Amino acid sequence: MQQERAVNPYDRFPMVIVEHLIKRFGSFNALSDVNLTVARGEKIVLCGPSGSGKSTLIRCINHIEKHDYGRIVVDGVELTDRIRDINSVRCEVGMVFQSFNLFPHLSVVENCMLAPLKVRGLPQSEALDRAMALLRKVRIHDQAKKYPAQLSGGQQQRVAIARALCMQPKIMLFDEPTSALDPEMVKEVLETMVELANDGMTMVCVTHEMGFAREVADRVVFMDCGSIVEEGDPSTFFRAPNTERARVFLNQIVH
Repeated sequence: MQQERAVNPYDRFPMVIVEHLIKRFGSFNALSDVNLTVARGEKIVLCGPSGSGKSTLIRCINHIEKHDYGRIVVDGVELTDRIRDINSVRCEVGMVFQSFNLFPHLSVVENCMLAPLKVRGLPQSEALDRAMALLRKVRIHDQAKKYPAQLSGGQQQRVAIARALCMQPKIMLFDEPTSALDPEMVKEVLETMVELANDGMTMVCVTHEMGFAREVADRVVFMDCGSIVEEGDPSTFFRAPNTERARVFLNQIVH
């Protein structure tokens, strides 16, 4: 008789639940009735043409953008207008943007230490140890005392990833993290993201790097005109997409 696998109680609760999400900018519907569930440890790649709502969706998950209708639950906490709920969610969500958003007047290690010191209340020595450990993880520890302007774009983005990880988030959101980089710098950032995925981090990535999607994603979600048009495992999505819109998109970007 086959032995049943022990059930982890946390497996029953998704990391992110998005239900019937609507986001408007004036008369423009950026998101139209979007529904998405992200399991713990799942890696999702959001793809689609510019203006399809990908970045707006992940910005709503972190409440950088306030949604108009619908429901967002992150790690069991529903995002409402209450500051306590917003801050609770933001403490558990790491975000990496297209632009690196590092503080130019702080050194690399100071950038990484700031949030753990101010938000988590870590002692100085513990914040420093954590920052240096994560800078080593992204292979940038030898630049710890430099300032952002002294680094390449790829190095700055790896610092941004380390800074987000210093808060020990439960999920990482990436908003086209390689789009502002020169081609030769893209590889080093993607390698860092692959390692992070292999460590089991829950990730939602907006990216046009389809090689990364093939290698890392558990699920590819294709968006267009503010809606989720299609989703599936990478093998199926890239080999035989279900919709004509997805086929046209892939023909344009996959060579």
